[in-house]
Amino acid sequence: MIMNANEILKEKRLELGLSQKQLADKAGLSHNTVYNLETNRVSTNLETYEKICKVLGIKLSSLLE
Repeated sequence: MIMNANEILKEKRLELGLSQKQLADKAGLSHNTVYNLETNRVSTNLETYEKICKVLGIKLSSLLE
């Protein structure tokens, strides 16, 4: 199964045992931003993805593979 970027972020977040709120707090984002990304309600800019990737310990490029 091919996963989109938001599914990859959610999977990694869950692997690390983080809630959406915890991820948002660590990345300096709102909970709504993380929720909306994971549910594909909105798209976002690279800066937001970079913040999330940093917290999750993954490279931004891994979302594009």
